[in-house]
Amino acid sequence: MANVNEHPPAAARRPAPPPGRRPAAVPSWPVRARPVVDIVTRILCLLLGGALVVAGLIGLFTDVGQGPLLIVLAAGLLLLIIPSIVDRIRSMRVREYEVELIRQIAETARKTADILRRHGMGPELDAYASIYTELNSPELKAVRGQVLDRIVQRVSQASAVEKFDRAEVKDLFMLGSPIVRVLALGLMEGDLSLIDSEVLLDAVNRSLTGNEQFHALKVIRNGWGRLTPEERNQLMVSIEANPQIQAGPDRRDLAQEIRGLAGSPRIR
Repeated sequence: MANVNEHPPAAARRPAPPPGRRPAAVPSWPVRARPVVDIVTRILCLLLGGALVVAGLIGLFTDVGQGPLLIVLAAGLLLLIIPSIVDRIRSMRVREYEVELIRQIAETARKTADILRRHGMGPELDAYASIYTELNSPELKAVRGQVLDRIVQRVSQASAVEKFDRAEVKDLFMLGSPIVRVLALGLMEGDLSLIDSEVLLDAVNRSLTGNEQFHALKVIRNGWGRLTPEERNQLMVSIEANPQIQAGPDRRDLAQEIRGLAGSPRIR
């Protein structure tokens, strides 16, 4: 029965949570206390470390033995730098897991993400994506390419046995990050029915990475028979007009194979 008091108690006057949404859970006391403990610990480390360093400096002008003096100074310096060391370790851990590839996919293509999770590929793809992101030195370019090829291989295997949504795969490419764009092309490699000529044109004309352009050319070659004559002509014109293709031997070879499929050594 509804409360008909003129002034209901405070708990009764609280607005009900919106339909379909649960009230926010109140964090447990260890969670709430963690920031306070962290701050207090840092302050204590700095105060104690500073005190030991000062004591050690004073000891330089006394008859204190060298051994105890060095221990005091070392302990003080260690306590002073502990807060910054902790921050660095936390920062390294955040960078290690900052590339959550499956979550990126789910934001645009939930069905696709669910299929990849069902195949147990979430942690593996996230790990590959993290490694790929960290290997950003020019001398590691070849290794980056191998890691990305492994990602493409895994999703291609999944799309060969599962049916992905064609519209979702297109959205993944058009709205995704560079690594997600290549992943979408990998899905097309595994299932040629997912091919979209608009995606392939964009990957040839405005590729964000050389790997993206390479995999787009590979999809064009493998799926040539699925493209209409108009789509083939548009793609060939873009391939011939793009100077970046000549910069990569693998891309250049794929382009030559596509010319052979088109029945012409070169389209002007």
